[in-house]
Amino acid sequence: MALKLPHTLTRRGFVAGAAAAAASAAAAGALGGCNDVSPQEEITAKVQAQFPRAQVEYLSVDPTQVLAHTDMAMHEGIDYLRETHNFELPLGSLVHQSSNTHALVKAPGASYNALIRLGFADFEAGTFTPILGQALGALEDYVIYEARASSQAIAWVECNMVHGFWRVYATLLADGTANEEIMQQAQLLDSGVGTHVPPLLAVSDRKVYWTVMPDPTGTASTEDSYLKAVDFSKSSQATGIEPQIVYTSHGRMITTPIVSGDMLTFVPRVDTGSVYYQLTTMDMRNDEIKNISILPPSVRVSDAVWLESGFAFGIEANYDYALGLSLFGTYLQLGNGQYLYVNKVPTSASLRMKSLTYVKSTKNVLGLDPQSGTAVIVGTLQDCVDYGDVLAGAGLQDRLVVFTTVTSRIGLELGRCQVRVFDPY
Repeated sequence: MALKLPHTLTRRGFVAGAAAAAASAAAAGALGGCNDVSPQEEITAKVQAQFPRAQVEYLSVDPTQVLAHTDMAMHEGIDYLRETHNFELPLGSLVHQSSNTHALVKAPGASYNALIRLGFADFEAGTFTPILGQALGALEDYVIYEARASSQAIAWVECNMVHGFWRVYATLLADGTANEEIMQQAQLLDSGVGTHVPPLLAVSDRKVYWTVMPDPTGTASTEDSYLKAVDFSKSSQATGIEPQIVYTSHGRMITTPIVSGDMLTFVPRVDTGSVYYQLTTMDMRNDEIKNISILPPSVRVSDAVWLESGFAFGIEANYDYALGLSLFGTYLQLGNGQYLYVNKVPTSASLRMKSLTYVKSTKNVLGLDPQSGTAVIVGTLQDCVDYGDVLAGAGLQDRLVVFTTVTSRIGLELGRCQVRVFDPY
């Protein structure tokens, strides 16, 4: 049965929806009897006992709690955003916002054994500065596989794609960027073989996080997964610091860890025999678990990030039994028991800048303000590819950075990666 959504999005509707959800929960409790304990309640109680200082909930979402973004009043982005910077990067570049002034760029390399090179884009100057042309282990057939950065540190993964070997490196930055010399002196944080998949990364200030997870088809498939960390702020040098295991998941974690303010969001398995995943935030100042939202059984998310009032998360498939979370799309917890729903296949994590939460739609980026019922459409460039703009950042940000591929009609040029930076009015 199709999900029935309200026709209007108003503050009155928000209150009414929350009241209806509370009434439904109360009625369900009355019918169930005082002594009946559901499996979901048992799981929630077990997780709460494991993390007594965290806010723990099970996401049993009724369709009446879900509000559609299509009911919001649509506005052009020009009334809410001003484009402050616009510059080009090499075709095929992937952009990861690392600060208010810079973005880490994974650009195409120059040869088959240097498929990816790393560099920084400077928003103010509109320039791209390469910092690592090939993997440190290039002579051993390693290539750069993944990378993330903050304003103070950078981390990257190198892989030998033939044997499945991988290594994690990190180093501190100088004035938000680096050079080949700094990168060559990076610390080797971790390494692994083909029984474990290449790590996923997150970097905040001087702290680096990475996952260690078994290959689901390999001989280590039943082993635990780990979230590890190194805090370079505890040493004047970015060398000689021992990694720490900050979280253990009895089962594979999903999604890339994402930084949002002081919080790191990741999605481990719930410690139970059945398959449940939990949206989890960790305070990066002390690695304490703060918020946990347990998803319905076997429901997987493609991304998740904490945005102050709650989680924003993407579901890529339909789950008929998940009630209000049964359809693919992006869901935003509004902090009042309700969810804003964007019915597009999620392709990137959400971003919050001031009162607007920015979500990737099919081609455009949308800025959503549920309090006012406003949806802002960020216009795309002429001749951009069908998928349009991609969000370069996630979580809480002071600037909106998007990038896209623009096809070219000039000579033999195939196109370019175009980056745009927006500031709020």
